[in-house]
Amino acid sequence: MIARLLALPAIAAASIATMATAQDDVSETTVATYVPTVDPDAFGRAPLEERKTGVTVDPAAVRMIVPGLEKFSIYRLIGPPHFGEGITRRWNYVLFFPLEPGSMERVRCRMEIRFEKPKGRYHVVVSEVVWKDQACADRVAAAG
Repeated sequence: MIARLLALPAIAAASIATMATAQDDVSETTVATYVPTVDPDAFGRAPLEERKTGVTVDPAAVRMIVPGLEKFSIYRLIGPPHFGEGITRRWNYVLFFPLEPGSMERVRCRMEIRFEKPKGRYHVVVSEVVWKDQACADRVAAAG
């Protein structure tokens, strides 16, 4: 009982530190805006790329991937990377966007998310979002 009582101040301090860190992360991500880069040359030929089924996503969810967003927050938005990347500084995706809301027709897009570990931060964060095609970047930029 006494050991648990002695541990309470340490637990409270850790909780407050976690909340402060979470608030810092939120304030940084809300300030950041979606700024896509288009670079078709960045996408080399991946093995069996044409067979990747990808995932159909809402462009508004992809628009939330901004510089400063924590790497593993992307799982909640669009899932894991599609090209077997593990612990790397780049994740590649095949994304499908509906042509129109409710439409079964989709547009296939390739996207790469690049990461960095800012000095003094524990977590790896998004540094850049790169698209293979301008039309895909524009579709996400127009989502709101």
